[in-house]
Amino acid sequence: MASQSTAESVFDHVILLIPYAQLASPPQWLSEAFTILDGGVHEGGMTENKLIIFQDGLYLELIAFVDGLNPQHRAMHPWGKQPDGHIIHWAHTIVSREEEEGSNTSEERFHTVQERIQDSKAGVKYLDPEPGFRTMADGSKRIWANAIPNFDDYKGSLWINQQPFWTFDRTPRDLRAPTTPENTSHPSGVVGVAAISLFIKDKQTLDNMVPLYNAIFNKPAAEETVSDNVLRYEWEAAAPNHEEFGKRNFFLYHGVEGAFTEEEMTEANGVVPDIFIKLSLYTKGKAGVVKGTLVKGTLITLDLIPVASS
Repeated sequence: MASQSTAESVFDHVILLIPYAQLASPPQWLSEAFTILDGGVHEGGMTENKLIIFQDGLYLELIAFVDGLNPQHRAMHPWGKQPDGHIIHWAHTIVSREEEEGSNTSEERFHTVQERIQDSKAGVKYLDPEPGFRTMADGSKRIWANAIPNFDDYKGSLWINQQPFWTFDRTPRDLRAPTTPENTSHPSGVVGVAAISLFIKDKQTLDNMVPLYNAIFNKPAAEETVSDNVLRYEWEAAAPNHEEFGKRNFFLYHGVEGAFTEEEMTEANGVVPDIFIKLSLYTKGKAGVVKGTLVKGTLITLDLIPVASS
């Protein structure tokens, strides 16, 4: 495990919300590109998941609300009002320092992050981690604690997915995301996450988020004007297992229209969301894209970036 894995902000997983029928039988464009593992049923029984795990320890979580769920009950879930067929959220973590067993655990280290974020004056703070779990087919449980944001002091437009949540393992991480060679071997050659990109249309919301992310990553952003209409902020992140293949980056963009390809615009009938998330992946194969639809109106595109030759 590389030294960067002890960073205070490590990408943990990315969440793709899909219809329940497609969770039971994933579409061909996904199953031909990735090894998809059975997951389990989350606490409360409202959602189930499957996992696509990468060699760098990150994973793409395919999650669905179960069939027959009362719409009012779904609406009470934090993601219940999110539309199916989108990448809706992502999580960060802090990897425990095994050499310091019994001290400075990930949840204890998170207190420093909480204080730094509160001091950023972004109007967002993270609550203390609360336990959750999913139950596997054999009855065993994968237990963690999630820390979610609180917006009592936030001023401005608000979307649930304008910042990450945090996940900390209370059972071993390799139970929640087992990175065996069989699990992490994908037909597409994908080996890890290259970047998570967040696109925000509202400039004031983006400006509110910059100090928050400076605090999350504990460093100021690198700012770049990508084009006449697109501004990008960049931070370097870390991976849970190792830092091979290339850098992990988090990108925050202002200027959403330019982020949609012509094909994506056609599928969306020219309507671009006010906020959306994209995922870029490292592959040992060729540059390209894994793409397909889960619901009409949204084309999922996962950019494949070849690993640099050593």
